[in-house]
Parts: sequence; structure tokens; C-alpha cells
Amino acid sequence: MPTLPLAPGRWFVSVAAVITIYFGTVAACGSGAEDSPPVPQRSTATVRIMPLGDSITESNTGQHSYRYYLWHLLIDRGYHVDFVGSRHGVGNGPPANPDFDMDHEGHSGRRADEILNHIQTWATAASPDFVLLHIGTNDICQHQSVASTVTDIGGIIDVLKTVNPRIRILVAQLINSSNCPPAALNARLPALVADKSSTASPIVLVDQYTGFDPASMTYDGTHPTSIGDSRMADRWFETLSPMLDEFLTQN
Repeated sequence: MPTLPLAPGRWFVSVAAVITIYFGTVAACGSGAEDSPPVPQRSTATVRIMPLGDSITESNTGQHSYRYYLWHLLIDRGYHVDFVGSRHGVGNGPPANPDFDMDHEGHSGRRADEILNHIQTWATAASPDFVLLHIGTNDICQHQSVASTVTDIGGIIDVLKTVNPRIRILVAQLINSSNCPPAALNARLPALVADKSSTASPIVLVDQYTGFDPASMTYDGTHPTSIGDSRMADRWFETLSPMLDEFLTQN
């Protein structure tokens, strides 16, 4: 029986099907999917983080502390973290909510030089992978010079790096205070951080100052309310999260 020619409509459908199959095959073969390097998998290892500083880190009875909000941001995003330090909770009583890892190294009233005098012992005992450093408010309030405070903060960083040569340190430009304005000290910190940072031990700056309003975010001009603490946690997290991702794909 002779082969009948395809009807015009069926001819177009058949050609379209052939074209679709051909280009679909070419796209699949040329996608390079098999040649792409595997996406690094983030480790589920627990990362040791030391919140380090003065009363702004420690917080006070009935307050949350930025550590409360930061802990929940980290846990909610699937990070496995252990806050470490020789202190626990907040100063002078219980926190507003104890539902977080309450270990820390916040010491109310301490200046940078006083933290420097003890950090070797604290860091050796706690063995942190990361440190969140917010220090200098008491230095300003007690009329220490900006130069000496910068030197002491640099000394803290140096000691931490001797304890752990691969430590990651986040250095805060201080939250604003109506009692002890930190602008002059904050202006000196970018150069310090740039000088101390290395590939093996990254030191990064976290801007806790810009947009922090003491009138609405503190209860006494210096110490954060829950609004201020939550904002501090957000600022820490913005910088800490990508650093954690990098750390956890290398370990």
C-alpha cells in the first residue's frame, strides 16, 4: 500500500516534535551539570561563640540581652552553636526569658584594659571559634584616652589569636550612648580591624552604632532595652551568618 503524505497540520506537529527533542537533548548534553563542582555542604558541627564585653553584653536582671535574640536567630536558621564563657545569665538576677544558651563573657563595669588582663585565662578555658567583642563604653565613661583604649582592644585581639590562631573575631563599633558618646573611638576601629585581620584569622567590623537611638533603645542612655537588644542581635547576625557558612564549609 502506498504511503500517504502527512496532512499539513500533522507535518508541522511532527517537525515541532523533532525540533523539541533535538534541542532538548542538546541542552541536556551541554548543560555541564555533570561537570559542575559539587556544592559545599555546611557542616553540622557545633560552633563555639564567646560574647565578650561589659554590661552591654552581660545585661541586667529582667532584661533579655542581645544574646537571647541572637541565639534564637542562629538556632532558627539551623546553626548548631554553643555560647561559651565563664559567666551565665544576666547581672543581678534572672533574665526576662531564660530560653537560650546563657553562657557568656560579659563583665559589668569593666574597661578594655581590665578585659585584656583576664582574656588569656577566659579564652583558654572556653576555647571559642568566634568572639563577639563589644568593649570600650566604660573606658569612655571613665575618661580613658581613645588611643589607649584602641591599644587595649588590639591587645585583646592579639591574645585571642595566640589562644586560637584561626579564631574569628567580630569587633563592634559601639552602640550610641547619650552618657558616653563613642563616636571618636568608633572612628578608630576600622583601621585597627584592618591591621589585625588575616586570612587565617579574619577580624571584621560590625557597625552597631549607626541608627542606634539611645532615647528609644536604652533604659538609661547606655544599656539596651529589648528593642535595642533585638537590634544588636540583628546587626551581629548579618555579619556572623556568612562567616559561619564559610567556617562550616571548611571544617
